Amino acid sequence: MPTAFQKELGTLAHRLADLCALVANAFEEATRSVLESDHTLGGRVREDVAAIAALGAACEDQACALLALHAPREEDVKAVVAAAHTAADLTRMGGLAREVAEPRRVPVDVRPALGRLGGHAVAAARALQGLLAGEGDAGVGDAVALAVAAERGLREQAREGGAAAAVDVVLLAAVYGRFAGMSALIARRATRFAPVGA
Repeated sequence: MPTAFQKELGTLAHRLADLCALVANAFEEATRSVLESDHTLGGRVREDVAAIAALGAACEDQACALLALHAPREEDVKAVVAAAHTAADLTRMGGLAREVAEPRRVPVDVRPALGRLGGHAVAAARALQGLLAGEGDAGVGDAVALAVAAERGLREQAREGGAAAAVDVVLLAAVYGRFAGMSALIARRATRFAPVGA
């Protein structure tokens, strides 16, 4: 029978899954805002990022309360610290969505490649959401590997174009790469606290 601490840690993991869903949605909208040159959608992403920051802070507070209200063993302390780090990293991933949504000119010829990269990065975040919710490893590693390959392809395609546009696209590709990489990092860390088969 799970202890009160384990139940509360499971609740925190599910809140982190909700946070991850917000991050995935914001990143998907950010990608659309770039692909469609939609500044209104970019503004909505900035609002979403504020909600992400608020939920991330609430998750971190919940993790601190878990430590303060219980006398956890060393293994449990590590799980709570991993959950707190996850909340902070997911909040940073939301910040990356805001960065993607900044107004910029992306050449039309690289937009399909950027769309694929964005799709793989969002797929990694959605798989991470499933992992945090206790659905098991739903392919985070595969989605991240596809994102890395798509990032490399986008960088190569951007270098073939003009220098000014290439710089913007390469920097944008790096943001997508960081987003996918953080998904992989969190997935490795989540084994310490995420429920299994919940």
